Amino acid sequence: MIPIPEHCPIGPTNPYGRTKSTIELIITDHIEAQRTNAKKAGKPFEQWNGALLRYFNPAGSHPSGIMGEDPLGVPFNLLPLLGQVATGQREKLFVFGDGKEITSAHKPIRLRTPDYSSRDGTAIRDYIHVVDLANGHLAALNHLREKRPGVRAWNLGSGRGCTVFQMINAFSKVVGHPLKYEVVGRRAGDVLDLTANPARANEELGWKTELTLEDACEDLWRWVSNNPRGYRQDPPEALIKAVKEGKK
Repeated sequence: MIPIPEHCPIGPTNPYGRTKSTIELIITDHIEAQRTNAKKAGKPFEQWNGALLRYFNPAGSHPSGIMGEDPLGVPFNLLPLLGQVATGQREKLFVFGDGKEITSAHKPIRLRTPDYSSRDGTAIRDYIHVVDLANGHLAALNHLREKRPGVRAWNLGSGRGCTVFQMINAFSKVVGHPLKYEVVGRRAGDVLDLTANPARANEELGWKTELTLEDACEDLWRWVSNNPRGYRQDPPEALIKAVKEGKK
């Protein structure tokens, strides 16, 4: 079911997905048990509510450039990896999804080509700016306080699919030069397309994404270029001054 609605049957294909599915069950069981016990005791039960916020692919950083992701070890998300390639901390990005090797007639190397059934052969994901994601949390909390729905799931996504190559190109444009990558074999459990259907969140929470993929790339570059060692360094004085003056 693409784009994916909240009522789509849940069928995780890897440990990461199974962990998220399990946590949703724990939250649901806890809220429902508390409501049931309160009802049996003749006590108020409406105060027990839970939001299952289904993130798609958070991306970017705070626009100020002083808050961002500082992964320890190897990042598992595309944009932080691209940030490390752009700052020279990593030689290249590995793009998962090759199905075969082809011999180039012009170069004495064997080239790998991605073979997902997308417009460019790479996997499709729904990227959402972290600021939009934060606003989604606030909207969900307000909804729980006002409507007291019990347990409700909402997709926090843009509804727009983006391939890996599109993201590489968008970030490379912001950085100002091409970023090196290599196509390698698929990872077990990866699927072609994970694009959200955010209609329920749009309607019930009055929330939708407002920032673009380009905004996410620009904000991430502002963060990593000014803070290549993340929070293990002090941010540049010029950046702090610009933030205090209300400038980006």
